[in-house]
Amino acid sequence: MLAAGLTIGLSSCGGTPSFSKSVQDKLTSTVEKIMKDKKVPGALVGIWQAGKGQYVKAFGKARVENNLAMNTEDLWKVASISKTFTAQVILQLAGDGKISLEDKLSKFDWSAGIANRDQITVRMLLNHTSGLPDLENDDPAFQKVRFGDPTRVWTHEEILKWIRTLQPLFPPGQGYHYTNSGYFLLGMMIESVSGKTAEQEIQALCADRLGLKDTRLADMPQYLISKPHSDGYVTRKGLPPGIEVPGTDPVVNAVTWNTTAGWTSAGVDSDLADLKTWIEAVASGKLLTPAMHAEQLKDPVAMSDAVNTPKYGLGVAITKLPGGTMYWHNGATTGYSSFAGNIPDTGITIVVFMNMMPTADGDSTLATSVVAPLLTAVQGTK
Repeated sequence: MLAAGLTIGLSSCGGTPSFSKSVQDKLTSTVEKIMKDKKVPGALVGIWQAGKGQYVKAFGKARVENNLAMNTEDLWKVASISKTFTAQVILQLAGDGKISLEDKLSKFDWSAGIANRDQITVRMLLNHTSGLPDLENDDPAFQKVRFGDPTRVWTHEEILKWIRTLQPLFPPGQGYHYTNSGYFLLGMMIESVSGKTAEQEIQALCADRLGLKDTRLADMPQYLISKPHSDGYVTRKGLPPGIEVPGTDPVVNAVTWNTTAGWTSAGVDSDLADLKTWIEAVASGKLLTPAMHAEQLKDPVAMSDAVNTPKYGLGVAITKLPGGTMYWHNGATTGYSSFAGNIPDTGITIVVFMNMMPTADGDSTLATSVVAPLLTAVQGTK
C-alpha cells in the first residue's frame, strides 16, 4: 500500500558531528506521542544526514506476549517497499536487453485471459497505469477468502486465476491506480526472462550487489522468525468492513501470516541498516545504467488530483520539497507499517517502522504519517 500524499516542509540543515540533544529529544517525543495516540507496541526509526549526524532508536516491544523489547537490528516485513526491489530487477534486466519496457503483457503465455494484455506494457505495470485493479484491496470476494485463512499459501497459478477475473478500471495508459497485482505480474516476467526465481534475482541483483546482509524476498514467515525480528499486530476494529480474521481477540499477532498473495509486490523482509543502503541506491540509480535510471524517473505519474501530490516513477515515489526531491516508498501489510526515503540534495535518509497495521482507527500508513514531523525536527539541527 502506498500513501496518497506526503507533504513535508524542509530547509537546508546546518551541522555538527551529531544531532543536538534538543533535536534528538524532539524526534523521540514525536515517535512516542504517535505510538501512545495509536496504541502501537513498537517502532524503529533511523534518520541519517551525511556528514552531519544520525538518529537510530528502538521503541517499545517487538513481541508483546513475552515483553520482548524492540532492537534496532530487528527484521520486519517491509510490505510494498518490496516493489522497489522488483522494479530494480526489471530495470536491470531491461538494461541488459533481456526485456523491454514497451513489451506487452501478451508476450508471456501465462498472461492468457488477463484483460487488455495486448495493450498493457511493462512500463504501465511499473508505474501503475495498466488499468488493472488491485486484487488484494479492490476485490471483496478475494479478501474474504484470503483473510478467512491468512496463513494459506497461495500458488502463482491461483493468483493468476484470480487476476484473470479482474475488470479494467480504465484503458491502459490513461489513468493511475495503485495495484499490487501489477507487481505480481512483474514477478512472473522476471522469472520468464531470467530463467531464475524472483527470489534468486532479487538476491543476486539487489541484496548481494549492495551487501544487504539481512534482506530477502521471503513471503513465508520462516525466514523472518528465524532471525531477531518484530512481530506485527492487527487491530480487529481497524480492519475494513466485511473483512474478518480468525479468533476473537481485539488485537491479533500476524507474524505467522504470509504474503504469498502479494509475492513480488509485498514479500521482502529487511531491517533499518539494509533499507538505508537500499533507498539511497534507488534514489541515486546506483544499480542501473544511466539510461535505465533516466527511464525510472522520466514523466512520473501524479498519484492523485491533490495539489502538490507525490508522483510515481518506475517503482519509486517522488515528492518535490523546498529543500530537494525525496525518493521514497512505503509499505503496509497486516501487522507492519514502513517507510524509506532519501533526499540526495540534503543527504537525508529516513527509515521508519511501526509494528501495527491497521490501527484501531483504521490507519494503514502510520509510518508515513510520522515522516513530516521527524524531518521538521531534523531541519533545526545545529
